[in-house]
Amino acid sequence: MRVWIVLCFLLLFRTPVPAQQRLIYDDDCSQDVDCVATLPILHTLADRGEIKILAMVADSANPLSAPTLKLFANYAGHPQMPVGANQGNDPSNVLCRKNACNESQWTEKLVARFDPGDTRIHYPDCVAVYRSALAKQPPHSVAIVATGFATCLNRLLASPADAISPLSGAELVKQKVKLLSVMGGKYPSGTEWNFECDAPGFHALFSQWTRQHGYPPVYLNGFANGLYILAGAPAKASPAVNPTRYGLQLAKTDQRPMWDMLSALFAVRGLAYQGTTYFTQSAPGTVTVDAATGADRWSTAVDSGHYVLTNAASNETFSALFDGYAHTTGFLAKEPARTDK
Repeated sequence: MRVWIVLCFLLLFRTPVPAQQRLIYDDDCSQDVDCVATLPILHTLADRGEIKILAMVADSANPLSAPTLKLFANYAGHPQMPVGANQGNDPSNVLCRKNACNESQWTEKLVARFDPGDTRIHYPDCVAVYRSALAKQPPHSVAIVATGFATCLNRLLASPADAISPLSGAELVKQKVKLLSVMGGKYPSGTEWNFECDAPGFHALFSQWTRQHGYPPVYLNGFANGLYILAGAPAKASPAVNPTRYGLQLAKTDQRPMWDMLSALFAVRGLAYQGTTYFTQSAPGTVTVDAATGADRWSTAVDSGHYVLTNAASNETFSALFDGYAHTTGFLAKEPARTDK
């Protein structure tokens, strides 16, 4: 009898386990090497049961971006994870070409070492992957984390009903997605690399993706948030085995700012988690992006369901959570379980 009383007490007062967040990760994984630190953390969060990665898509026109996403999935022991590729040439505007936004020497060397011969032609188009992933999910359950360009998202929104789903892409998003977490911009106004490289794309995305048009909320992490939050693989990790260590070695650095991971962290853990407040959010407003320059402007005059996030925790708190180079307890300090999920 006493055993049953104790069990009932424990069940009544146990700490509730957060629901596993369904997530689609959308990244350029091209010029900047920062994704080599973000990708393994996402897979670690999946191993911990915090997220279910429905798919990852590469939004850059670089032919090795999708293979880079895939090799990290293989390294983490998740080879069955769906990966989609941008099979087009966008972004291709003047600023993208000026910034060489689709070019990457480090992905060439990384793929050559860990998965030689792979290229984007081996992957389904990112829109098909998006549609397949969303069509199978419960209503308002999916977080999309977009940390690169708007190419695949815009094409998803424009996609018609097909054999995958009788819903259009816009309808799928409105029915299945709970939030869009974006890394990009400088707030309240300014220019930032992601928005600049795909200025027409982000102009179109934020013009359409509004509360007035029936879309879920957008949460924005600006460039300044992640600039001084550094993370990398352990110094003892072998670059012959660990793609994070090798990728950072190619960039001649041991750590990289964690811009993208902040957007992913918010999508997974929200403003606060287990007693730690990570972010505060602005009042609802509207972000606009100039289609020619990529300059963004934030205003609370109109509620479009857009929110700007500000770091509430210190840079050191975030670094200690992510990093494995200067910290021994961060996500990157541990080797992946390498068990297929």
